[in-house]
Amino acid sequence: MPHSLFISDLHLCPTRPAINALFARFIRDIAPQAEALYILGDFFEYWAGDDDLADPFHAAIARQLAQLAQGTRIYLMHGNRDFLIGDAFLHAASATLLPDPTLIDLYGQATLLMHGDTLCSDDVAYQNFRAQVRSPEWQRAFLATPLAARKAQIEALRKQSEEAKSTKPAEIMDTNADTVAATL
Repeated sequence: MPHSLFISDLHLCPTRPAINALFARFIRDIAPQAEALYILGDFFEYWAGDDDLADPFHAAIARQLAQLAQGTRIYLMHGNRDFLIGDAFLHAASATLLPDPTLIDLYGQATLLMHGDTLCSDDVAYQNFRAQVRSPEWQRAFLATPLAARKAQIEALRKQSEEAKSTKPAEIMDTNADTVAATL
């Protein structure tokens, strides 16, 4: 029976060997049975730009996906940590980028695919930050800086984010029911 698989928020990175091993097993043993694999964001802990594809860890992940793509279609949606994945990675991984949100026909059923961070609409500071970093101008300027500087800036932003989350009310970091209803 045809089926598709959906994954998100793996946050793959070299410092998380357990999740990396589980992903490798999933790609080797489970995903080849599927018609399609949908990766719905935050596939990597962070993505500093496609020039980081030279990193052996990232190159190995792209090779695993490309091998899977020989029999399984791969779709990738940006998350809030890997929105800088671009054409070079998509080509190396044999993946197709999906906009967020995307409505697909999943075996006769209309299915809305989202990373979901836009549904956390009560976190106004995050939504403003998201709009800033998703702008083509910001991305062009950011990607024009050296890779090492980008990685350092991302690490600093991640620390700031963790500190900010510790002082925010938990309910604003969750989905807003009205936003969910309006989206659906």
